[in-house]
Amino acid sequence: MINEEYTPKSFEIFLESSIKINQEISISDTLKALGSVISLANLKGNLLPFGSFCNGFHGNNSDLDCVLITDSELSTTTILRNLRKAVQEYKYTYQTPQLQFDQLILYAKVNSITYSKVPIIKITDITNDIAIDLSINNINGVLNSKLLKEYSQIHPKIQQLGQLLKLWGKNQRLIVTGQLTSYAILLTLIHFLQCKYDVPYLSDFELTQEQQSALEYFGVQPFFKQGLKPNLHRLSNTTLQQLLFEYFQYYEPYGEFEQKQICVSLHSIQRSNKEIQKRTLKIVDPIDPRIDPSKNIKKQCYRIQQHFLRAKELISKDQKSFLYQCQAVKTGNNRVKRIQPKGETKYKKKNNFRKRN
Repeated sequence: MINEEYTPKSFEIFLESSIKINQEISISDTLKALGSVISLANLKGNLLPFGSFCNGFHGNNSDLDCVLITDSELSTTTILRNLRKAVQEYKYTYQTPQLQFDQLILYAKVNSITYSKVPIIKITDITNDIAIDLSINNINGVLNSKLLKEYSQIHPKIQQLGQLLKLWGKNQRLIVTGQLTSYAILLTLIHFLQCKYDVPYLSDFELTQEQQSALEYFGVQPFFKQGLKPNLHRLSNTTLQQLLFEYFQYYEPYGEFEQKQICVSLHSIQRSNKEIQKRTLKIVDPIDPRIDPSKNIKKQCYRIQQHFLRAKELISKDQKSFLYQCQAVKTGNNRVKRIQPKGETKYKKKNNFRKRN
């Protein structure tokens, strides 16, 4: 049971304020500038945004993920190198918004959609203060974002819960490169709401023969309902505090999910869970079931579950500490920014002098 340290109304207000967007950021100018860069690189194709800015779960510090869909015969690395040169050329045209190439080398990171090393370049829109990750032909990212967008629009509390969990996960150093991703934690949320609050499976409809053939041939499931607005009375009448408490309780050690696979799509190809007797967050990607969003966290599952358990206890007994976890100031690498006391050096100097007898 939840011990109401705050009144239900005040705690709800605090939760909502922690995810309030300070100002709506327009990405149209940024996309236009990227289009100019692509033209300078003599490339043809479609530039598509995806990720937090497009899936309905963005926050104040969200990056802009973009993908260039092109049929160029050049290798991905060559295309990115050409784009890097084009960014430098664009810089000297003195157009706005101003773009800056963040690193002088290609940067490969574990992508939150494909879970493979996808080469990207990191660009910053200096004018609008937007960090950009640009990849090539990563179509899964676009499909995933569209699916998450549909879920975020089913009910306002789905969007609010997703934003809170992303903020909490980043502040707890759980959502970091190469480990748990924002995409994975949103899938765990949707799965929980489907099991407990009757949130529908958007893929719950009969596929046409053509769609079924495409699913079997390509192994990718881009078919789902759009614009669905079900009556979710229980979800509407439950506070964010209670929903967060039940979510963390569901995934805590030895919780209800232990014997389940986290699957939000009925049409995903089910895989046998060989580790069903072990503690594991088994997540099935709803778009491409060949991809394992839980691949990088299998060995850290117990540590993650301990964070879930601790969060549940804080929501129950120490709401102030939980709110602090959702409001801590972060630097670019998701670390808590620590104010250094006056007179304290960054590193402790080693005492290299021998002690005299």
